[in-house]
Amino acid sequence: MADLQRAPRALSPLSGRAPARVGIAIVGGGPAGCAVALALAQRSVRDVALFDAGGRAGFRIGESLPGAALPLLRRLGVWGAFAQAGHLPGEGSTALWGKDRPGHNDGLFLPFGGGWHLDRAAFDQQMRTAVQAAGVPLFSPLELRAAAPLPGGGHALRFDGIAGTQSVEAGFLVDATGIGAAALRGLKVARNRLDALAVHFHVVPLATPGEVPPRTFLEAAPEGWWYASPIPGGRLVLALATDLATARAEGLGTAEGLRAALRRTRLIAPLLARGTPEAEGDRAPDLCVAPMAILSAVAGADWLAAGDAAASCDPLLSQGLIRALDEGIAAATAIAEARAGAGDAPLMAYQAAVFRRFTANVRLRAGFYAAESRWPDAPFWRARRPAWPRDAAAVRA
Repeated sequence: MADLQRAPRALSPLSGRAPARVGIAIVGGGPAGCAVALALAQRSVRDVALFDAGGRAGFRIGESLPGAALPLLRRLGVWGAFAQAGHLPGEGSTALWGKDRPGHNDGLFLPFGGGWHLDRAAFDQQMRTAVQAAGVPLFSPLELRAAAPLPGGGHALRFDGIAGTQSVEAGFLVDATGIGAAALRGLKVARNRLDALAVHFHVVPLATPGEVPPRTFLEAAPEGWWYASPIPGGRLVLALATDLATARAEGLGTAEGLRAALRRTRLIAPLLARGTPEAEGDRAPDLCVAPMAILSAVAGADWLAAGDAAASCDPLLSQGLIRALDEGIAAATAIAEARAGAGDAPLMAYQAAVFRRFTANVRLRAGFYAAESRWPDAPFWRARRPAWPRDAAAVRA
């Protein structure tokens, strides 16, 4: 499909009252929800509305998009705008993992190149703009407060917004609200969590942006693993992924504790010395929790979960955004086929595909963690080695 024309400015969300009833309600205006909306519009599925809670305060971790996303961006009709948006093309990655010398993975040798380091706020806004340009109404800011199944099928949704409380009945519900799966809580679908990482991060200005090449840098350490990546605007994301127990024991949630751990790194600390000021002072790092988890069911006769609401993976795999786009398209395909008379079979096929992908990611993750054996007695690594046969069996069950 041809690219949607790039809008000269971001379209404004609809601030009026939402309709009392809609055929398909997509709750969550992130990449997954927008991908569902765009793919449904491409299939000429009407009576769709997207409901979004509005701007999220602060920086959102999750700013790398692999080159393999290029076909997905083209399929969604957003590649033209994406290519003009000023995202930083990536050159590949450098990792100090499992051995004492760094290894390199150059984007030049990858089928679609090294991907991009995103201006994440701009990317999210671009996706929402594309949804509106495709003719799907976007209602924002509307915060979901309650969702419950209706006796005859469908769902009753209650939102809070600028215009007060709004009630909407939806014939079909798509939960794209992220790891909390807020729209499905009324269905009491269990969430199975295999692990959770505590990601402590800073976004720091680069004194000399060109001194840090546009690569992803990864370094294993006794307390977890470090990540650094330049992003547009002359900034660098610096993060340490550990677990809450290790963070508490090592004081990693404090500025002093994080700086002490950073000084012990061999790849990340010299990288920062070349391109950043000692800018963070006594400010404690920001924290986000990144679970590896999956719902016990991701689709039903009149509902479906997409993106992190369905399943979330270890950030080590760098699959969050590309999976949101890919599974958003797959979700729209399943919904359109079900509405065209195929019954529940497409929805169950979508669920099976999400389960297969998650199980494959569990195994892939286990292989990555097993490859790092330099600190066998460190609590972080001991807890993650080698759990994959047990985990994979749990997912299959």
